[in-house]
Amino acid sequence: MSFYFSRRIFAGVLFCASVGYALPQPEQCSVCGAVLKDKYWTYNGQHCCSTECADKLKPTCSKCGKQIDGQYIESEGKKYCSQKCFDSTLPRCEICQGVIHDGYRISHHNYCAHCMKNSPTCFSCGLPASYPTELPDGRILCSTCRRWEVSSQEVALKHYDRARRQLEAWTQLQIGSVPELKLVDRKEMNALSGDLRKTDSPVSIRGLYSRQTTLVKRGIFGAWKKSPEDSSETIYIIDHLHDETFRVAATHELMHDLIHEHFQRLENAPLWVHEGICQQAAAEYCRRRNYIDQLDSIETCTDPDYGDGYRYINSITGFEGWHALKRWMETVDVESLPKRAPTH
Repeated sequence: MSFYFSRRIFAGVLFCASVGYALPQPEQCSVCGAVLKDKYWTYNGQHCCSTECADKLKPTCSKCGKQIDGQYIESEGKKYCSQKCFDSTLPRCEICQGVIHDGYRISHHNYCAHCMKNSPTCFSCGLPASYPTELPDGRILCSTCRRWEVSSQEVALKHYDRARRQLEAWTQLQIGSVPELKLVDRKEMNALSGDLRKTDSPVSIRGLYSRQTTLVKRGIFGAWKKSPEDSSETIYIIDHLHDETFRVAATHELMHDLIHEHFQRLENAPLWVHEGICQQAAAEYCRRRNYIDQLDSIETCTDPDYGDGYRYINSITGFEGWHALKRWMETVDVESLPKRAPTH
């Protein structure tokens, strides 16, 4: 699950407005309408009969409320009397706490250009890592994810069960045979995922659903056939994930098993159908738990199977939620589904 960065430059434009003295002309005051006599004042091209009227044309600082006399900074339609007032409105970098004049915004997180460039990436949340910790296998954890990491089987099973119960509540379906959960490190996950791993970036596959079916031979000359009673399912999730990220990954993988148990007609559907449905389940979990970062990563994913698949399935789900998705899963003509997710 990758994170994609959007850049925003925070900048202000310096303006200068002044009050001047000029020879009299037969005009009216731009403020009170009085006829200009011996002398008048100008402000930004407008003529005034007195300094009092000229002062009324001066802008006020959007931060401190003081009247601006002379130079000012304007940004996004607002005026500021000083650099200090302008800087006080800018976001601060989450790592160095400095004011951001040139920086990046990822979801609701803000980083200055220096920290964005020089900070390692947390493998769990995909954000620049503050106070990073390096795990034995080389992965980097930020201080927040380190605090809430899921690193033991006992703790993992508790979060796994919470994700399962939430998924069953949303779908109103039961998972008859809950897949075994196994925590693995990065090396094990890379070996398990093989060609499925689409990136070598610090943020890669976090979970994997595996189903194995035993083949049996009936009689001496019988053919080899699948034996449903000997099927086994296992869900692998990488260790040291933030507990929120772990539950989202578990929801995604458990949805694969639920599809297998209740919607076997989709078994030969394109990959984007399976991943799109599972991402929809994960996104629903994020919405119910207000997991903003995880939801943003799902919604902005550019992967053709995970991203485009989710957006197409989400358009089907609409305001009806699960009922609309379930109806589609039960009635869609699997043979007519395109190999790639529709993008319109």
